[in-house]
Amino acid sequence: MAEDQLEHLRPMSTEKLEKRIEVLEELCAHQTSEIENLSDVVKEQWTEIDGLKKAMLRFRDRLTEVEETGPGGHENTRPPHY
Repeated sequence: MAEDQLEHLRPMSTEKLEKRIEVLEELCAHQTSEIENLSDVVKEQWTEIDGLKKAMLRFRDRLTEVEETGPGGHENTRPPHY
């Protein structure tokens, strides 16, 4: 076997282990930060979605109200002077 193929079988030095732990801790901190950022984005999006839902319901209610009042409102008919 080649020397580099046996590298994973040798015990790591304390220095290498400490460096590996440091890299993993940095990675964990970065991922934690990204998760918090994504959580903030999701919260903002849900707030916007809730606002849009409320606006849609208001428009739906207004449309229903206009439809129920029948003709005479803003119908597409010719004005009386025609």
